[in-house]
Amino acid sequence: MFVSQQRHQTLFWIAILSTTLTLNFSISYALATESSSSLLHHRHHHIASRGPIPSPSSRIHPIHKRKLISKTTATTTTTSMASTTAMATATSSPPPKKRARITALDGIRALLACHIVLGHFLRYANPPDVLLRFFAQINITVGAFFALSGYVTAYTSTEVGEQATSPKLTDTPAQTWWLQKVMSYYPMHWLVLLLFSPMFIYSDVTYGGWPAALINGVLAATLTQAWSPQHAEVWNAPTWFLSSMTFSTAIMPFSLPKIAKMDKKSLRKTIGWLVLINLLPVLGYCYDSNTWTLVEGITPPKKHPALDIFNYQRFLPMFNVAEVLMGAVACRMAMLDTLENKDKPIVTNWLSTTVPLAGLFAILALRATNLVPACSDLLVRGILFTPLFLKFVMGAHRNTVNGVSDPVLSNFLSSKALVWLGGLSFPIYIVHGPLGQVFYKKLIASKLWGGVLFGPEYFALYLATVLVSAYLLNRFFLQSKAVATWSKKRVENFSSWM
Repeated sequence: MFVSQQRHQTLFWIAILSTTLTLNFSISYALATESSSSLLHHRHHHIASRGPIPSPSSRIHPIHKRKLISKTTATTTTTSMASTTAMATATSSPPPKKRARITALDGIRALLACHIVLGHFLRYANPPDVLLRFFAQINITVGAFFALSGYVTAYTSTEVGEQATSPKLTDTPAQTWWLQKVMSYYPMHWLVLLLFSPMFIYSDVTYGGWPAALINGVLAATLTQAWSPQHAEVWNAPTWFLSSMTFSTAIMPFSLPKIAKMDKKSLRKTIGWLVLINLLPVLGYCYDSNTWTLVEGITPPKKHPALDIFNYQRFLPMFNVAEVLMGAVACRMAMLDTLENKDKPIVTNWLSTTVPLAGLFAILALRATNLVPACSDLLVRGILFTPLFLKFVMGAHRNTVNGVSDPVLSNFLSSKALVWLGGLSFPIYIVHGPLGQVFYKKLIASKLWGGVLFGPEYFALYLATVLVSAYLLNRFFLQSKAVATWSKKRVENFSSWM
């Protein structure tokens, strides 16, 4: 028995290592980083208007003299007006500041996606207990996903070094802006639902009959499942996140202009209030259910003393908005560095990313090894993990913009492999759930393979299948011009109707 377990663990690490090597050698391209834009210096030349130089009257006929004076005066006036106009334009309309491409955000997105995928299905690979507990803390890392979404939205929709929103937000109707964001992920969501719908329907009909299949299908197709927390994980379970984000995105056209007008002092106060607002319902849940020390990630649902209340905390969109707004506020604090710190610029270095990243890893590792007292996942997420994660993202942002030599950025977060994987994070997130059901859901796996596919070798095959499927979806669907055109037309149609 011991030899068999040892053999399985050895196969597990060999499979994981081979999958990693295959990933590194299969990368044929990487996202190109945009070079930092240099500041344009404008020279303003004042053209002094000079009056006409009269010629001796004895040599020029009076009529010709009047024509010469008129022509010279007109030319001088035109030149002076052109000079004044050019000066006014250069003074009142400086060139817009270009946003730096923060490739580290792709790497961060890749890390979060990998943690979520492993947290959902790693247990079927028979890993060591400490490794399983480390990746089972997905209730914590999903908060970072919400915060990162708000951070990216603020970065692309507000101005660098200015207390203002970008024209593409202010000049776009709110419903159109919201639909543009939603339609960036809706088509792929629908495609995956369609591809795996026979499996979803078969499961629902088996356990709940056709009425359950119909209701669950409507909830999943309309991305409204998160509003029913007890059924938030119907069909493609991980897409409850998209359901919640759809609501959070809807309020951004109204909240971002307010956030963009704040100075740093107001932003600090706002993020403090948001942290408190985010914690209040969690404190109520822990107090009412006495779950202060319950580690939800490794607790079977049937043993949870208040599963319904816990699901409301996890899934209900109203409870996830605060983290999205926290991300937006944190981004604005970094974007205002050049405006409010001209005389005393903020100095960052490699510790700005290394220390927070080490702290994030330590939180998960200490809980996995039981070296710290047990505490609710949601408390750790709200008090420690999400705020520290935003500190880490702000450090990566500032170091990128300031050109700081940072090995965490250059050798890790901005590495070709991680940036490439980050570009696939969305299709990975969408497709890993249905493929996980094919491999590991008892009802489906028994029909297809005769049983659940336990073991490290099958888990390596599952990871490879997810990666290949995500690449194909990204290459032939997300990057398709036909899909982009179709989405644009749907945005126009729905926007005019709304």
